[in-house]
Amino acid sequence: MRVSAPGSIMITGEHAVVYGHPAIVAAIEQRIAIELSPLPERRLEIVSEIAEPASVELDRMEVGGPYRFVLAAAARFAGRLPCGARLEIRSEIDPTLGLGSSAAVTVAALGAFARLSGAPTGDLHADALAVVRRIQGRGSGADLAASLMGGMTAYCLGPGMLSGTPAGDARARIEPLPLPPALGLRYAGYKTPTAEVLARIARAMEGREAEFAALYDRMGECAAAAIAAARASDWTGFGAALDRYQGQMAELGVSDETLDRIIADARAMPGLLAAKISGSGLGDCVLALGALGALPEGFTPVAVAEEGLVIDD
Repeated sequence: MRVSAPGSIMITGEHAVVYGHPAIVAAIEQRIAIELSPLPERRLEIVSEIAEPASVELDRMEVGGPYRFVLAAAARFAGRLPCGARLEIRSEIDPTLGLGSSAAVTVAALGAFARLSGAPTGDLHADALAVVRRIQGRGSGADLAASLMGGMTAYCLGPGMLSGTPAGDARARIEPLPLPPALGLRYAGYKTPTAEVLARIARAMEGREAEFAALYDRMGECAAAAIAAARASDWTGFGAALDRYQGQMAELGVSDETLDRIIADARAMPGLLAAKISGSGLGDCVLALGALGALPEGFTPVAVAEEGLVIDD
């Protein structure tokens, strides 16, 4: 079988989403594909361009190394798999840009193993969130929702999902939204690992917890306003909410001189609807929302993937 899932970009709601506030995320037309061939032995063979091939015993797996997301996905279904498998993984996603490559490979692998085991594939979000949190310790799951659903979606963690492994009946709120006007990305030229960004915020928060909680509340209200505008296809109001959120990201301390300059230059373009950080900040990408296909110089157009997880038997 051949399985694929798209990468993703955060539109708004960064950081606040892990505290239960809403966010918007979009799938992008850069995909990770897995071709799965059954093996008679209970063994996984994994081949890709990112690392040396690996061969592991299906019933004695240790989750780690460059294929840790795939192995953790296999572990969710290991007892139900009727046989081993060879997985050939191909990616169109540039891993240096943080475009949801870990989420995409997690979703694609879960789709493949679920189908091989005979399990339903229609609702894999809780499994995917459990995989990511097993490896990273935390995660909102917004990028997983985009890889599963495709399109642009409003996202919010459900009750009992803010930390740890989601309960069996836990469900995030995932709502399809109309597709936006032209989107573009510009890479800042460097990226600060998300874990380091979060560590800096945690240090800044010490002794100022109430102040940061109030900021996250305002960020959540701003993301909710963007969702309401998107529902109505009010792209001017949508862009205004994104711009306000950028100001709150700056308050949070995750913008910097380079990002500020890229955003200011982009906003100088007539007709631009919004420009803001996409992701955790302190580097990585700036998102631009243009009208009628127009984007600032230096921004690469990004196509929204209307299909999420695809399984071809």
